Amino acid sequence: MAGALVLPNLGKSVDLPAGVPRVVDTNGNVIYVPHNFTTEAYRKEALKLVLAEANRVAADLMLTNELPIRESNLVENFISPFGFAYSMKMIGNVTTERYTYYVSRDNKFSFLVGHHQDEDCRRYAEQYTWPISRLDTNGAYELARQWLIEVHADLAGLSRDCQVSIVPDNVYVHPPKGKFVPIYNILWIPRRGEPGDGALVGLFLPTKTLLQLRIEDSKYILRPRLSFTNLAALFPGTGWVYTNNGLRTPGNSLGLGPVK
Repeated sequence: MAGALVLPNLGKSVDLPAGVPRVVDTNGNVIYVPHNFTTEAYRKEALKLVLAEANRVAADLMLTNELPIRESNLVENFISPFGFAYSMKMIGNVTTERYTYYVSRDNKFSFLVGHHQDEDCRRYAEQYTWPISRLDTNGAYELARQWLIEVHADLAGLSRDCQVSIVPDNVYVHPPKGKFVPIYNILWIPRRGEPGDGALVGLFLPTKTLLQLRIEDSKYILRPRLSFTNLAALFPGTGWVYTNNGLRTPGNSLGLGPVK
């Protein structure tokens, strides 16, 4: 029906621990968990998982001066509340002195973003403003391709579904006409008619420095999802359960009622 609210099917209610509040449909499918619902035990466990994945990514990319990444040497971190992470498949991120590692697509590592891109790019522009004749798009592409393979991106799928664009950066740096700074953005852009998004690698070619790596569509991420093996221990007790069978409770404008 036009204008009707359609809530997603997030999985079977029996797959969630009893301590998690939820709204279910009449078939027992979870259609909503409060986005702000979480526990400190969950936050700690999720941070542990994201830290472990950040270490694996840094090792895969041979970012040796990042290792080991420990909670004690993080600059900052963000762990989504469980309800939001359960619905959106975005667990959180951790930031070191150099990079932020994101688990933001289907509970998989998806983005690596330099923590000081503004300052780094300004420094590169001061030292490496070159004539256009020195463009090396092939070198930039091969390096980006290598990094995507190392983080277990589906390069074959990206190549099949996307067209590649290799351009000198014009967001962080603004060289004069006829010049460029060898900061390259290599983009995999979905061809017309292909759903979703592709990938992007930003790099500084003279020193082979990775500035950012983004895989926007989880179908191109071959890394395993981060998974919790002890959810029941993270959510003790019994949470409320409502159904969308039309029963009403005081102050409940959604027409949701408690499961008997």
